[in-house]
Amino acid sequence: MSDFEEAYKSLNKEQRDAVDTIDGPVMVVAGPGTGKTQILALRIGNILKRTDTSPDSILCLTFTNSGVSAMRERLEKYIGSRGREVSISTFHSFTIKLVEKYYELLDFKQIPKLLDDDEAVFLVDEILNDNEWEHISPLSNRAMYFGDLKHLVSILKRERITAEVFLSYIDADIEDLKKSPDSISSRGESKGELKKEVLKKIESLERTKEVVEFYRIYEEKKKENSLMDYDDVLEYAVSLVENFSDVRDEIRENYLYVLVDEHQDSSGVQNSFLKAVWQETERPNIFVVGDDRQLIYGFSGANISYFEEFAHIFGKPKLIVLTENYRSTAPILSIADDLLQSSVAKEKLNSNKKGGDKINLGEYFYPRDEIIGAGIYFKDKINQGIDPNECALLMPRNYHVRTAIDILSNMGLSVSEGKNLSLFSQTESDYFIRVLGVIMDPYDSLLLAQTLLDKTSGIEPISAHMYLRNNKPDKLSIESLINSKEENLFSESNPIYIWGSKLENWINKLQGEKLSNIVNILGNELLVNTSESNTELLNRVEVVRSFIHLAIMFEEKNKKADLKTFLEYLNRLDSYNTNIELTKFGGDDGIKVMTLHRSKGLEYEAVWIAHMNEEVLMSEKKGGFTLPEKIKEHMNQRSIEEAKRELYVAITRAKSYCNLSYSKENYNGGDMELVSILSDLKDIHFEKKTASENEARMLSLGAEIYTSFNKREYKGEIIDEVKELVKKNYGDLKVSVSMLNNFFECPWKWYFRSFLRLPETKPVYLSLGTVVHGVIEYILKEEKLPSGADIKDKILRDLKKEGVEDKNDLNKLFKKADEAVSGWVKNYYKHISKNHKSERSVSFKDKNFPNLLMYGKIDLTEYEDSGNIVVTDFKTGSSKTKNIIEKINEEGRLSDLMRQLAMYTYLLEGDEKNMKVSNSRLLFLEEDITNKNSLYETFIGEEKIDLLKKDIKDYDSLLSNGEWIRNECHFKPFGSGSMECEYCKLAKRLFSSGATKI
Repeated sequence: MSDFEEAYKSLNKEQRDAVDTIDGPVMVVAGPGTGKTQILALRIGNILKRTDTSPDSILCLTFTNSGVSAMRERLEKYIGSRGREVSISTFHSFTIKLVEKYYELLDFKQIPKLLDDDEAVFLVDEILNDNEWEHISPLSNRAMYFGDLKHLVSILKRERITAEVFLSYIDADIEDLKKSPDSISSRGESKGELKKEVLKKIESLERTKEVVEFYRIYEEKKKENSLMDYDDVLEYAVSLVENFSDVRDEIRENYLYVLVDEHQDSSGVQNSFLKAVWQETERPNIFVVGDDRQLIYGFSGANISYFEEFAHIFGKPKLIVLTENYRSTAPILSIADDLLQSSVAKEKLNSNKKGGDKINLGEYFYPRDEIIGAGIYFKDKINQGIDPNECALLMPRNYHVRTAIDILSNMGLSVSEGKNLSLFSQTESDYFIRVLGVIMDPYDSLLLAQTLLDKTSGIEPISAHMYLRNNKPDKLSIESLINSKEENLFSESNPIYIWGSKLENWINKLQGEKLSNIVNILGNELLVNTSESNTELLNRVEVVRSFIHLAIMFEEKNKKADLKTFLEYLNRLDSYNTNIELTKFGGDDGIKVMTLHRSKGLEYEAVWIAHMNEEVLMSEKKGGFTLPEKIKEHMNQRSIEEAKRELYVAITRAKSYCNLSYSKENYNGGDMELVSILSDLKDIHFEKKTASENEARMLSLGAEIYTSFNKREYKGEIIDEVKELVKKNYGDLKVSVSMLNNFFECPWKWYFRSFLRLPETKPVYLSLGTVVHGVIEYILKEEKLPSGADIKDKILRDLKKEGVEDKNDLNKLFKKADEAVSGWVKNYYKHISKNHKSERSVSFKDKNFPNLLMYGKIDLTEYEDSGNIVVTDFKTGSSKTKNIIEKINEEGRLSDLMRQLAMYTYLLEGDEKNMKVSNSRLLFLEEDITNKNSLYETFIGEEKIDLLKKDIKDYDSLLSNGEWIRNECHFKPFGSGSMECEYCKLAKRLFSSGATKI
């Protein structure tokens, strides 16, 4: 009996019906584990067996390359070499060939080139940099809205919405808001006018119009350069089949049978393609397989209506429902069916496996505890004989995955990192890029200082820190490193001298070398040849190999490729969060860790689904733009049904064991609860354990397992030396408010920025504050108000002095600075006391802190006739509300802004014993004067001074006793694009303790 006959004989009734029905439209609802791939392959074999159709007249379309591979492998098993002749392809691959064949019909002069991810980054970057944008490219982070732009443009294209139509939707929404009776205020001063929230929404929609212009330029640029992105491919294909009958006819003639896998994932444009080609055909031989419960790609334009629509496009198709599940146990299928019913079929899934445990539902105190619990669980299962490759940890978000990989690896478990491993996430990549940067620019003191802290420098951390502490890091040079040998009796063994000599050697040796040779030589000498273990060697070879591949590809695309342009290329890819996969060696064994989305199509013996909290699973990522209502319909709004589908897919990955976990609190102590779509299910499905029970289980294995993963420990000889270095030298620092703010935000930020004084690249947007302060100081020191022309000239000169060279940056910053200064002149200048001082430096030594010197620089100090003082600090950037400024945090400390005002009062009243600060002010220069938050005024009384003194006392005490390293980090990402504090990341790299094994 052949493989085909044997497989055919094993089919159940519904599967056989799907395989035997080879004519006309057929719609198969195939739940998870029901043998979908098998019936597709057998149906193709059956067509070839029962008809005289040639293999290349059968077209099978799926949505992933892995789906193509699985189908081809199964088909060859059943029908042998003829299986290679069947046209099996992803939708994209099929339509790319179509566009390449008929490109002239689309008005291209040459075959358009498909943009890959990194080329798309450069095109977007070029558009953002070469045009003036008010909103979509903020100076603080040009890449901030890259993801939002990319996602929105993709949705617009997949739903065939042009820039003009998009603009009309925005205008229509604005008009509706203006006309709606609900938009009009019915009370107060604004009675009869548009409500404030309505005005804000209109203003936000006006800002979104910039996206329309971006979209227009993006499409224009691609057409000019014969480029197309992935969404264009489908749109161009639809355009061809809709507008040219000979293209349609050829496809119909070439393909007599069409099979579409995972049809629930079809977007509007993919459905349009099928309709355009075969709608005129009476009962076409189109066979679609899908499951509405597994539609989890709504973010890419997929919609349940497109799957349901098939039932009407080509006449009434034959509906076949597969319910026999060959993967999961009955308890797993029971909870899946209770969670979500199909909208197309009413039948429930039946398990073909005997027995089965209930679903474990575990409550934990904190999210990290869940992962430790999962690690302990997997350890037990592996000891019971389950292959680590048959274990999977699934989570809602990518950042959960990265954290979980770290925790499980530190627990001594084998973890498959797979596509979660990005080249830019590797510490060795940072080492390598920094040295490449020094070779390109030997005078970059920032990079040079950072290389001293890298393991690859060969310098003991404490030696590097002492060197930076005793020298001016911003004046660092390779020459100064080499000259340090004079300071050491055994000069040839001085590690700082050795490192400086190595850098000098690379600079000389690699000058004029081809880019890929530079990467190859440096990679081997810096990373590969200095590896200290086999594991480190393999990892470093993977990193170097990945960079060599990138360099070769870069050379192929750029005839004038050099180190400078290559580093710019790497910087852009990194800043736009482009994922460059690490080129891994061999297999990728171990526990699989991935998002719920990525698990689709996979199956595992034991599955743990973590972070099942309402606050996590049901949260929506806030987009950067306010969208018109008609566009929102196409976007992936976080509905209960979508969350159910996502969880349904995750649960049905499990063959025998399924675990769900959630947390009682987040890391900030906020309450969290089990997601409602699980709490609404019957208890009969679950084996439940409380947080206390799970904590007891972890503690029973040894307290160190529990504690070591709930708070990162910094310990050992090196950290003791660092604490001693700080203890001996912190008294030499002047205590400013910025230093205190750094210290209480993150102790490592204070250590690296304030104590070691590591140089930093100054972002261009920070030039605005420097220039505005400088210009106001210039005005205040003149006897009479300078002319408008002189002020503008001063602004321009100061911006250029700050190194602002880019034309768009210069224009944008000049406009902002001019508006801020002219607003200040118009509204505040004439009210300033004649008896004033600007940019005043004040030092003060408090007898309560004999080892510390307090210091501050005050923007404006005014002396009233009464003898009192008014202090004003000028601020650029957005204003802050009274509540934010006056908020006392959970540690009982002042906000950064209030601490600043308190410090100025403390300094002035300490320096001028008989004077009193009667008024302390924050003036937000970029804010409209009509905004109540544009000027904040307060009196700093004893209560706030006492809180400041407590901060100073804690600062002094923690640094002297070494406990500062245990201070919590309060980093907030805002628009930085980073989810992790860069200083904690650096400290973790230098000082963190090793893994705890279980």
